Amino acid sequence: MSSAGFQLRWSWRDLRSRWVQIAVIALIIALGTGGYAGLISSVEWREESATASFDALNMYDLRVKLASGSYVPEGSLTATLATLEDANFIEASNERFISLIQSQVVSGDDTIIGVGPLVGVDVSDGGPQVAGISISMGRGLTTADSGQDVVLVSEGFASYNDLPDSGQLMISGNRELTYVGQALSPEYFSVLGGLESGSFVTQSSFTPLYTSLATAQNITGREGMVNDLVLTLEPGADRESIANRLEAALERDMPQTGFQIMSTEDDPSYQVIFDDINGDRQMLTVFALLIFLGAVGASFNLTSRFIEAQRREIGIAMALGVPRRQIALRPLLVGAEIALLGVIFGIAVGLILGAQMQQLIEEFQPLPVRITDFQTTIFAQAAVIGFVAPFLATAVPVVRAVRVPPIQAIRTGHLASRGGGLAPVIVRLPIPGSIFSQIPFRNVLRAPRRSLLTVLGIAAAITVMVALIGTLDVFFDAIERSDEATIAGKPDRTVITLAGFQEIDSPAVEAIASSPSVGAATPSLQLGGYLIGDDDQIEVLTEILDVDNDVWTPTLEEGTLAPDSPGIIISRKAADDLGVGIGDTITLRHPQRTGPSSFTIVDTRLPITGIHTNPFRTLVYLDMEQADLYGLDGVANVMHVLPAPGATADQVRQEMFALDTVTLAQSVGDISESVRDLFESFTSILQTFEGIALLLALLIAFNAASINLDERARDYATMFAFGIPVRTVIRMTMVESGVLGIVGTLFGVLGGFVVIGWVVNVTAAETLEDFGLEIVFEPQTMALAAALGILAVAAAPLLTLRKLRRMDIPSTLRVME
Repeated sequence: MSSAGFQLRWSWRDLRSRWVQIAVIALIIALGTGGYAGLISSVEWREESATASFDALNMYDLRVKLASGSYVPEGSLTATLATLEDANFIEASNERFISLIQSQVVSGDDTIIGVGPLVGVDVSDGGPQVAGISISMGRGLTTADSGQDVVLVSEGFASYNDLPDSGQLMISGNRELTYVGQALSPEYFSVLGGLESGSFVTQSSFTPLYTSLATAQNITGREGMVNDLVLTLEPGADRESIANRLEAALERDMPQTGFQIMSTEDDPSYQVIFDDINGDRQMLTVFALLIFLGAVGASFNLTSRFIEAQRREIGIAMALGVPRRQIALRPLLVGAEIALLGVIFGIAVGLILGAQMQQLIEEFQPLPVRITDFQTTIFAQAAVIGFVAPFLATAVPVVRAVRVPPIQAIRTGHLASRGGGLAPVIVRLPIPGSIFSQIPFRNVLRAPRRSLLTVLGIAAAITVMVALIGTLDVFFDAIERSDEATIAGKPDRTVITLAGFQEIDSPAVEAIASSPSVGAATPSLQLGGYLIGDDDQIEVLTEILDVDNDVWTPTLEEGTLAPDSPGIIISRKAADDLGVGIGDTITLRHPQRTGPSSFTIVDTRLPITGIHTNPFRTLVYLDMEQADLYGLDGVANVMHVLPAPGATADQVRQEMFALDTVTLAQSVGDISESVRDLFESFTSILQTFEGIALLLALLIAFNAASINLDERARDYATMFAFGIPVRTVIRMTMVESGVLGIVGTLFGVLGGFVVIGWVVNVTAAETLEDFGLEIVFEPQTMALAAALGILAVAAAPLLTLRKLRRMDIPSTLRVME
């Protein structure tokens, strides 16, 4: 057999002799490399899938969205478009009719309530050419469906509620429609696209209904009217220039009608998806790198200690005259094999973790195109680092070992650090108890470099764990504050959206107030708008309500909401983002009625008279006395109601569903649950890391204890020979591990606090910019994280109990001598 073949077989013998430690080191490397590669790959898949999905359905380049409540005759928007000088750069365009609607589907014994936009589109030539519709189940809409009671439901809604491919559904007014398929459209890939309507929805309740333009007009009683236009441009067209010319043309042709021109990047769904991807990339990269660095550091430490345990064999080989290069080859082969095994395991871990993340993402964000190709570059980067770091960990002690005189390497007791490290410090510390109480602390200080690397590996894992738990605390704190502000002690309150604007003394409003299930009722107005600051603007939902009503008013943390002090109430988050406070004046950009079906957009300066407690910065409140700012005196489009004695919110909702003047009825309990589900879909990604972090800490502690046992086998055998019981040795090793665990946990908790601050102030501030998150530290959850870390590390030596009990004392002492 060749020398290389002999060395390879001998290295395999070394691996088999300590296969448990080798497997654990490889698994630690795998958790680091695989965790990083799998999680970052999932982010790349999301971005590629989202980009391909928007492209596949021809997402609009520009959109003309009329002010809420505004409608123009069908064809007029297209006619204005045709007058542009650069109309030849317009590739395709579609007029649409969009209105909020509530639907109800019976599935088995369950009645499922859905809410979302009713989207009326051109169904000729296979459907809309811009912002198209993808059919996942059933069939699409055809020319024959124009004007018929035929719709498509959202794929996410149908999948979540396990609906058949086609069936029947009811809309407000108990009108029955037939849905013939399940569909997706780019503007509603994310359920947060539904926030545009002012309703808080989740996958379980958000369902856009797609139908023909004629059908949408008929359902809403707006025959021949449209309120939306989308268009795409030829490659190379100047989008900004065309948008400016289009704005000027619309102001010329429709001077009494307010509108907003949006680009692709302004679309709520587009923003949410790509902001979320970018935010998750930052956050997951930080967490993955922490796990990765902790794993690499631990593998470096443990592999180094594994090789140093063979220094005596290396010394004997040098004493026999074996060339130093040949001596170094075998342990280097061992290090390379450990690293390679870790990389192989890491690929498997990465693929499994990536698949789990992909499944989780698909559940709350369906897309028509899914790309899950193997991310070669990412896995290669992780594999290279995952291989090089443990290999270097092997090379360093090998080089050190072959450079010392053979007699120094052979010396019995070489495993103790030369000079005792920092062990003499322990003499000055008044540690009570016998020598067995001091030994664990001496062992920690005898090899400070080893102890430090072990502590850093544990600290990295605990940092991730504390950061995850702390970040979840931040999100759930926002949920609790939202619940308190929304419910305000009245969980049965129901928010009813009317079909258009109704006079407060109209039969439609009276029908709601006089319903058998309704007790108290108060009208209000909800309209979109913008808060304009010096350097920024925030899209908001403004509610105008009677501040003296007995049903509900917003809770304030500062200021007043009273008719005799007219002003605007904004959120703390909005105030901080715009740099304003109580007493300052701010610009509210809002619609103002100019006709029965037309609104213009105006700017009004208002004093800030209060700050409300809801963490959503999009919510703004005015007193009903200020409805004249909108040209809507004596008008309402929303009702807040409380159930009559003995009635429930469900009964209210069912009675409202039968009224054709009601578009939507949501109890605040449902809204609160939707907000909770929204946050939990986000936090479920974070929870993926918790098990990895805890497992990493446990593996690091176990391998440290296992290698300590091998290094100190002669010490323990000597103790057993003098009658020291196994439980005393186990207690000492557990104390030693516990000390390392405590120190590592302290560093980890501090690191976790830093990461929490970064997540809240940087990542979440960009990804969830509309939510006012506050850094909170829940003592019980932090104590849980610390306890898990310390207990897991301290308990790890128990896994070596069987090996200690089966130790052959004479052989151990003889081999060492």
